[in-house]
Parts: sequence; structure tokens; C-alpha cells
Amino acid sequence: MACEASLDDQIGEALLIGVVRHKVMSAAAKVHSAPPALPEARPISNCQDQKLVEQLAETIKVIGDRLNQDKSFNDMIDGLVKVADKRSFWELVEKVFTDGQINWGRIIVLFYSVGKLSAKMVLACLPTIVSDILILSLDYFRRNLLEWICKMGGWMHSIPALACFSFEQFSSSSLSKYSSYFGATLAFTGGLLLGGFIVLKFPRKS
Repeated sequence: MACEASLDDQIGEALLIGVVRHKVMSAAAKVHSAPPALPEARPISNCQDQKLVEQLAETIKVIGDRLNQDKSFNDMIDGLVKVADKRSFWELVEKVFTDGQINWGRIIVLFYSVGKLSAKMVLACLPTIVSDILILSLDYFRRNLLEWICKMGGWMHSIPALACFSFEQFSSSSLSKYSSYFGATLAFTGGLLLGGFIVLKFPRKS
């Protein structure tokens, strides 16, 4: 894939590994166990690109905080943990991309859900599955999502899109029941995201 070694690949990798690492570390601390070994993301040297990663990570966290309040979502993740192998990842993908349509909101939801699922595996004393899920997630990202991200102009263009994101786009998904959570969350963060986008696009001269 032409975009595979691109900056957008690095940003996606950093986001996904970062989300999983954060969730897994928190889960391991709760059960007083060592967290499973995870790959290191390639470093992003440009300060503006790193700020973009941080903004997107915060967006994932805010959406995740709202999702965590929903019993149906947690029940879904718990059900996937019971599968206890690589199939749990593919079942998660099917739930997020049930109609095959890709948009920024679904990508963000997938990244958070992978982190949540990984944390649940640690809590269920199944840490060895975490690395398998992460490897599958990175592979899925590169094979199925990266090209779309590049066509959309890269991760930078996710900021205004997420700020204006309507979960009516999510209506045909099996996760559409969470539209009220997503809508409220993204409405809350929209101004911050657009503000960050302006700063990133037009950085101050030193």
C-alpha cells in the first residue's frame, strides 16, 4: 500500500498503541499484575503532528468515558471477552463496520473499543491475547482503513469532521443505540477540536 509508511500510518499506529497501552496499564494495576508486553510506536518527531496525536487521543478518551456509562456497550465487550481468542477482534469489527461503511467516528470508536477489549482481557487473566488483538488491529487499520484516511486528506482532516460529526451517519450500525452518547460528546468537544485544528493548521511563528 502506497500510504503504508506515511505519516498517517504513524499517527494511526501511535493512537492505537497508545489507547491500548493506557487501558492495559490501568487494568493491570487493578489486578496487581505486570502488563503484557506491547510494541512501541514509531516516534513522531514533528511537534505539530504530536499535538494532533494528543488531540485525537483526548477525543478517544472523552468518547470512551461516555461509552463506559452505557451498560449495553459494556455487556457487548464482556461478551467478546468470553470468546477469549482472536475471533473477539473480528466480532468487534463486524459490530462497528456492520454495513462496510467507513467514517471518522467509526474509526475512533473502533480504536477505543480495542483498548477496552484489551483491558478486559487483562482483567480476565488473559493477557497473552492482548498482543494478538493489537497486532490484528494494526493490520486491519493498515489494510482496511489507512487508504480511506489518505483519501480523506489524512488525520488532520479528521478534526473538523469529528467536530461536525453526526451520528445519523451511524444509524445503520449495530452501535447506533449509542448515538446520543456520541452526539453529546462530540458536540461538547467540537469547539475544542476546531480550535486545535486552527492552531495546528496555522501555528504561531516564533
